[in-house]
Amino acid sequence: MDAFFASVEQARRPELRGLPVIVGGERGGRGVVSACSYEARVFGIHSAMPIFQAERLCPQGAFLPVDMKAYLDVHHGVVELLGRYTDLVEVASVDEAYLDVTGSRRLFGPPRAIALRIQQQVYDAHGVTCSIGLGPTKLLAKLAAGLNKPAGVGELTDADVHGRLRDLPVGEVCGIGPVTQERLAALGLTTVGMLQDVPFPLLAAAFGRGAHGLRQLSLGRSFSPVRSERPLPKSVGREITFDDDVNDLELLRGALLSLTDSAVAELRGKGLAARTVALKVRFNTFHTVGRRRTLARPVSATRPIPEAAADLLDELGIGARWVRLVGVSVSNLTHNAFQLTLDEGWREVALGEAVDKVRAKYGFRSLKLAGGALTDRRLAHPSPGLAFQPPDA
Repeated sequence: MDAFFASVEQARRPELRGLPVIVGGERGGRGVVSACSYEARVFGIHSAMPIFQAERLCPQGAFLPVDMKAYLDVHHGVVELLGRYTDLVEVASVDEAYLDVTGSRRLFGPPRAIALRIQQQVYDAHGVTCSIGLGPTKLLAKLAAGLNKPAGVGELTDADVHGRLRDLPVGEVCGIGPVTQERLAALGLTTVGMLQDVPFPLLAAAFGRGAHGLRQLSLGRSFSPVRSERPLPKSVGREITFDDDVNDLELLRGALLSLTDSAVAELRGKGLAARTVALKVRFNTFHTVGRRRTLARPVSATRPIPEAAADLLDELGIGARWVRLVGVSVSNLTHNAFQLTLDEGWREVALGEAVDKVRAKYGFRSLKLAGGALTDRRLAHPSPGLAFQPPDA
């Protein structure tokens, strides 16, 4: 999908079409850019940029809060549409999917014809555009999708591996992240062609076992098929950027309680349990630190996770520093195979499920953990302009 969140906003608000749209927070806010339209990118705005910086670069832009429900509604509609062409649809994220159309040609024609039909139907149904890549592997198809954005159709074949692919920066290849990119740059390897040609012993000396995988990526090889079953998410997390910097430890603990309550509710809703808890703290200097802890066993009850997050906060030692953002995430996920045992764990799981049922009927904020509710109240009223809304599950 092209500039997905911003495109959805422009589709449902025609007056914003053709204008720079920045999604992530209202003007003067302290959040970061979640997405921006192509008109906004001309000004140098990009995702993860602080809102105040985006406002400085583009004061005439339209700054909007994230409306995840609206974006998920379009996401589900697009996924349903893709399923009309093949049952092999792998949803990679809220704005990206892979389709294996090998068996769809008799009904719908060659892959390019299918791509053009999908583009038209997505636009007709939702008023947003998508860019589609064609290729013999998932990796080549993903790279091809970026060749003619926005609203284009790109194609990379096996022949392009030693042609057009060679000129791409290594950072364009899915699977080569910023850290690996820096390590490759230190070796003087900045393009895919360089990565293809570098003597393998040199690559192995620098990356060990990972050298073979890097070579395969440079050759456009991805051996995983399109999987219609969605894999387990890597993590589930929540974070909050405070309207005013915070130095109150109890207030931070209460905020973590609200955030973990929401994250664990999502876990239970997906039938998952988590074993690793991670804390994220960003100070008013924009220095960000993190801590993590692995629990003895996967849990889906609420209590163990905020307790672990609070312990991590204590270990971090806020001291005299002021906090701009705090977040918590859970990872190392498994399907929740909780079984009744002689300990008291089953009571917490049963309590969580009962709370989930009430919230499903009356809304997430109908029941709150006491410590989190008190924190919400303190954050909402201590000074003019300071407001805190705990995220929905």
